[in-house]
Amino acid sequence: MPSASTDGITDGSELDQWLRSLPNRPPSSSSTERPRSPVQLYEQKRTTISPPDSSLSPQATVIASPANPSTISPSASSSELYGPDRLLPPAALRQDGIASTPNHVERIDRLPLAMFTSGSPGMGQSLKDELVLAAGRVTPGVDDTPYIQYALEALTRDRSCPSHPTSPPLGRSPVLHRQLTPIEAVASVTVSQPEPTYDGQRPVSSLRHDTPPEPATASAPAPTTLDTRPLASGQWIPVDRNTFQTIDPRGQTYPPLTFKPRILRPFSFMTLMTLCILMIAALVFAARFSDKNTGLTPYPGTIYSGQYFVFRILPQLLAAMILIFSQSIVTASLRVLPFTIMAREDPAERYLALFQNLYPKSFLRPQLVGPWQVMVFDLATWAAALTIPLHSAAFTCIYVDDVWIWAPSKGLVWALVLLYAFLLAAAAISMSFWFNQWTGLRWDMRSIADLIPLLSRTNTMGGYKQRPVGDLKTCLHQRCFDRLGYWQTGEELNGGIWHAIGTSVQQPPGHGTEANEQEAKRRGSHDLSLGSRHVADSAPGGSYLPLCLRDGPLVAFAATTGILLLAMLVASFLPQTRLEAGFSPMLTAKPTPASFSLANFVYSFVPACLGMILFMLFQIFDQSLRIVQPWGDMVQADGAIARRSILVDYAACLPLQVTWRALVNGHWRVAVTSLMALLFIFIPVLAGGLFTALTTPDAQVRMFPSMPVFGVLLAFLFLYVACLCLLMPRRSQFMLPHAATSAAAIISLCSADDLIQDAAFQEVRSHGDVKARLGVGRGDDSREETVWFFGLLPGRDEQRLSVRRMKRLTERGMRSARDMV
Repeated sequence: MPSASTDGITDGSELDQWLRSLPNRPPSSSSTERPRSPVQLYEQKRTTISPPDSSLSPQATVIASPANPSTISPSASSSELYGPDRLLPPAALRQDGIASTPNHVERIDRLPLAMFTSGSPGMGQSLKDELVLAAGRVTPGVDDTPYIQYALEALTRDRSCPSHPTSPPLGRSPVLHRQLTPIEAVASVTVSQPEPTYDGQRPVSSLRHDTPPEPATASAPAPTTLDTRPLASGQWIPVDRNTFQTIDPRGQTYPPLTFKPRILRPFSFMTLMTLCILMIAALVFAARFSDKNTGLTPYPGTIYSGQYFVFRILPQLLAAMILIFSQSIVTASLRVLPFTIMAREDPAERYLALFQNLYPKSFLRPQLVGPWQVMVFDLATWAAALTIPLHSAAFTCIYVDDVWIWAPSKGLVWALVLLYAFLLAAAAISMSFWFNQWTGLRWDMRSIADLIPLLSRTNTMGGYKQRPVGDLKTCLHQRCFDRLGYWQTGEELNGGIWHAIGTSVQQPPGHGTEANEQEAKRRGSHDLSLGSRHVADSAPGGSYLPLCLRDGPLVAFAATTGILLLAMLVASFLPQTRLEAGFSPMLTAKPTPASFSLANFVYSFVPACLGMILFMLFQIFDQSLRIVQPWGDMVQADGAIARRSILVDYAACLPLQVTWRALVNGHWRVAVTSLMALLFIFIPVLAGGLFTALTTPDAQVRMFPSMPVFGVLLAFLFLYVACLCLLMPRRSQFMLPHAATSAAAIISLCSADDLIQDAAFQEVRSHGDVKARLGVGRGDDSREETVWFFGLLPGRDEQRLSVRRMKRLTERGMRSARDMV
């Protein structure tokens, strides 16, 4: 049989003679026995001890022998071939990648290693490059080091000790050796498919379920059923809290994910607890002192004195401060809570955390979401809204020894003590929950720009590229268990870890986006400068507005409050029903021995409750406007600078803080409504202290108002109706495809590829870093800031409504396109 004439291939007999001439080589029993490399030893050992289901491990590529070696063209030059083609022609490779290996193929497979170890200069010159050494033995791009280490461990371990086969290590870092949770362990197993498995949108591994044939020399005992399959190449591995301590114990390279806003830190909770303790102490002192001295102080004989303010207005003001403080804590808790839940290790706890509301819907009812510690504080804050009406009726005048004296109503005082004690205990419980809590955050997620860096290196964007139709949870059902935290992959250990929203569950190819992209191409491109009205017409679901800002609810509520205000004015100043003359209470006004007057209680508690309802209803309008304001600026034709768009954090600001920032940014409507939303707390405060039961000169008991208090109350009611009317114009700019009140909703509106891959959001370390990269703080000239818009852009994802950076070249193209229409 003639020998092959290609470079590096020698006839079998000549190869055996040359191998026998090597020094220190043990004698062989046949010409087919040769030295084995560590990879070959591992392959033989793996086929002996691996379980039947171990085929999920990455398989080594096996080169099939040609049908007829003599058909190899002698004119084929080795310089024109690369990799395995330099040893065998391409026709030798079968489509399934599995073939038998005859003896002469084994000689070719082991020839480069023998020649390299022999050090023969003549033979070494025939090798073109070092890649030829590995071309016939390993799969390109697959690291053999873990399998070599596993093979050496299997050969050298003590046979007398029973042990289970373990999967080869994924790398040198001890971070990867952890126990997966049951759901993650199941999710890491890929279903048998002919196509490769995808993680996000990029292929990560081609896994087969074909069980390798059992070798004839297999004599090892049957393996156990322990799952020994390694993780797929490129699969994301979450770094939990314990593992993070191993990687960076001091948190100098990677800061711990324990960030919390200042209002959720112990000092804030201790301040609230101190206020509650002081209020409880004041109420208890007033009750005890009144019992011992039969009242507090004599009534001066008029409701226009300072004592009236101290006993009928000041207690409600102090209660209002505590209430607003508590509501601010609840707002911050709800904003941080979804990210905190997403950082949990248990997938069952992370369920639907990405879809949880970031902002309270209304303080008229408790939210009751999240852990029980947060729900208890939320319930206590909701109950604290009753403190203002109760304070308005807590002090009354009693008749003792022919003298009227101010005295506390014992039943109402002890009810207030219980409410403040409940709030105090709830604050202590909530403080213990947030103290040293692993929130999954490196900085506060206050704005759109703070959330985008979590997407710069995520593997979950495939699901957001389809247009949401109907419920967002249904469209993004595969995102229900996404996790927030530090991540790493088995093949990128040397690259460190990164902070992102991700998943360890591998996604199918395309993730259901091909149909949407084809549908987008059929619809054609749109002008990126489209306003909200045109966006609503071109995209399904693009006409969403918060319920309170829609025409029907807003106009109806404004009309109702206006009519009621007009009716109150008419009834208050008509000569027949003049309020200044007083009116009959039609209830018992005489105080009981416990200092409780039914008439004073009803005409103080009920008006204060109505005022609280008005105050909390306007909070809904204010909160909705804060949320949609940045989107309203970005739908404009020229876009908006970062400070007025993606960096706007009105929904996360404290009451007075949002007013100041809105004034700086030129958002006058937000500044006015946010300020008035805070000042409208005076409506229940003043309404509760408006009426008092007094005796007329003709010995009749009538309810009289304090006219200064009534005048200020009317002014606030006029401002209330005016602010509702201020919300009516220019609301079409706030139209969105869907609500932007959850992390998943905001991400779906920021899913453009050019936005996610923007350099400004890569490797961000803090909120200040985000602002600096967007050009904020470079001077008074706003032209240094980046400009952003919300709309469509011609390109690969031209039909996807998303936040995008406006570039000058794009702006010129936009204007020319509009001029051509």
